[in-house]
Amino acid sequence: MKSLRKKIIAYFLNLFTLPRVKEVIAGYAKMFMGEAGRYSTGIKAEAIDTKETFTILSKYIRKEKITREEKKKFKGQVVDILRSSGVIVPVMLIPLPFIGTLLLIIMDHLLLSMHIQLLPDSFYPKEKKDLLTPEGIEKDLLKENKFIP
Repeated sequence: MKSLRKKIIAYFLNLFTLPRVKEVIAGYAKMFMGEAGRYSTGIKAEAIDTKETFTILSKYIRKEKITREEKKKFKGQVVDILRSSGVIVPVMLIPLPFIGTLLLIIMDHLLLSMHIQLLPDSFYPKEKKDLLTPEGIEKDLLKENKFIP
């Protein structure tokens, strides 16, 4: 029984030390780190926008004049807050934070491949050069096919 276990461990060690597999795993790790960075940047941008929205709300409560642009920004940010609270909060309630982040990334990738933006606008790049665009996903899938034996 122990020799079988040692053989299995040796097999997986040999498998995961192949240069091609190392490349693929390193690529996935790099992609995950990039996505995690994009999410943290999106959260920071949302916090800044929410602070500005709070300022607009406080002006409204004090019965000060609010411009049309401020009204438009307020409405957009309220929609973003509701969208993010309906998506991010339930996923992040999963006890293991890494699993919640991974689940959020997978859901976002799947829905974005169907041209559905799950998260608020600040999570998506303006220039569409980032990995998380339908075009980027298709390009990555085509690129990954070269690793399939």
